[in-house]
Amino acid sequence: MVSTDRQALQRELLEEMTAWSPRDRDGAFKTWHRHALSLVHLNVLTALEAEGPLSMRRLAEAMDVSDASATGIVDRMEKRGLVERRHGTDDRRQVLVHPTPAGAQVFSDMAAHRRSALAKVLAELTEEELAALLVGMRAIHAAKARVLAASQVGSEVTQPPKPGE
Repeated sequence: MVSTDRQALQRELLEEMTAWSPRDRDGAFKTWHRHALSLVHLNVLTALEAEGPLSMRRLAEAMDVSDASATGIVDRMEKRGLVERRHGTDDRRQVLVHPTPAGAQVFSDMAAHRRSALAKVLAELTEEELAALLVGMRAIHAAKARVLAASQVGSEVTQPPKPGE
């Protein structure tokens, strides 16, 4: 059984870690707007970054839209230089959507902006606070890795084999 003190600490940490003020959201949205990206475009770029080049069908599935909608979205992103279509090397009939260097740069720019803002905040901490925060962040990353590993083992056991496996 988890102690009430531990539960209270977890609740407080969750509040601290997930608090996102309107000012924070405004800064993030301005960064996205600076690139004039819609959330749909960010969704496409995120899927491509996470999974690599995708066929139009897989991209449509990842975005939970029709093939026709995905085609329209990719058309607009291609005109803006964020993605490009390339024929597959094994099957020339297959068309894969790839991020362009400009599309990949979107997340680099956002990360640089986030790091710069965070560096200003960290500069306000004492050396002791920085050291304690580092220990805490490393503990969080290690716990996250354990949780992900446990969930992958559980999902492998519960999912039926695919046809042909």
